[in-house]
Amino acid sequence: MRKILVAVDGTSKGMDMVAVLGRQLKQRNDLTLVLFHCVQQITALLPEDLCMDVVESCKISYNAQEKLGQAVLQAASARLLESGFPQTGVELRLKVDSIDPAHDIIQQADREAIATIAVGRRGRSQVQNLLIGSVSAKVAQYAQGKAVWIVDAPVNDSMSVLVAMEATPEAQTLCEYAADFFLPCQDLDYSFIHVIPPLPPEFWDDGHILNESEQKARSARIEKWRVDWTAAVERAMSQGRDIFAGRGLDPQRVQTLVLSTRQGVARDILTEIDAHKFRIVVMGKKSSREKKPFPLGSRAAKILQHSRGVILCLVG
Repeated sequence: MRKILVAVDGTSKGMDMVAVLGRQLKQRNDLTLVLFHCVQQITALLPEDLCMDVVESCKISYNAQEKLGQAVLQAASARLLESGFPQTGVELRLKVDSIDPAHDIIQQADREAIATIAVGRRGRSQVQNLLIGSVSAKVAQYAQGKAVWIVDAPVNDSMSVLVAMEATPEAQTLCEYAADFFLPCQDLDYSFIHVIPPLPPEFWDDGHILNESEQKARSARIEKWRVDWTAAVERAMSQGRDIFAGRGLDPQRVQTLVLSTRQGVARDILTEIDAHKFRIVVMGKKSSREKKPFPLGSRAAKILQHSRGVILCLVG
C-alpha cells in the first residue's frame, strides 16, 4: 500500500489543504494518507531568554498536548472523509513536545519509509515567502530522496497537470512518478513543458566585433545547439508519453510544448502556470548530498516561493 505523510497544523488553510488532497485522491483505493500533527511547546515558540524565569510554568502538560493534538487530527480526518476519501485509507500520527516540526515531519517519514510528504502553505506575502524558514520550505529543502507536495489551497479549478521536462534520465523518473500518483485520478490532462535555457557562455560575445564569416559560423553553432537541445527534449517527452500510454492514458491527453526563454526558465514556467491555471505541477528538485538546502536562486526554489493555487510536487 502506497502512503503519503500529510502534515496538518490545525489552521483553516491547513484543513483546506487536507480537503484538497482528499478530493484529488479519493479515487485511489490503493493509497493511505497518514495524517501527522506536531504539538509544539510554548517554550519552543519563544526565545528562551524571554521566559527564562518561568520556563516550567510555560510548559504544556503531556495530557494537554495529546488532547490538543488529537482534536486537530480528528478535525483533519473529518475534512478528509467529507471530501470523499475512504476512511480505510486514513491513519493518524501525533508528535508532542515538538521543537522543530519540519525535522519531525521528515523523521516520521523516514521512520515509516514513506517516500512522499504533503504539507500546506500558509497565507504569506511574497516578501515573507522569501524567508526560507517556513515549515513547508524546510521540508521541501531537507527531505532528501523524497517527493514533497506543497499544497496552496484553494487550488485552481482546472483538471490540468504540468510536468516540467528536462532532457535528462531523471525526466523518466519524473514521468513514472506522475503516472503512479495521478493517472488513477480520472479526467486529468497533462502538459509536458520545457523552457530552453539561455545560451551558455561559450556562445557569448568574446570581446570583439565579429566579421561576416565569424558571425555566420557562430550563428550556425548556435542553431545547431538549439536543434540538438530541442531534439533531446522531444525524445524525453516522447518517452514520457510512452510511459503514460503504457499505463492506459490516451496519448491525445498529453500535450508537449518546448519554449524559448523569455524572462527566465522559472519565471516562464510560472507564467505558464498562471496562464493555464494548472492544478498540479510536477518537477524535479535538486538537494545537496551534504544535507544542505537547494540554492535559494534555483528554479525549484523560485517556483516554490511564487507559485499560487497549485499542488506543487517536487520530486527528489
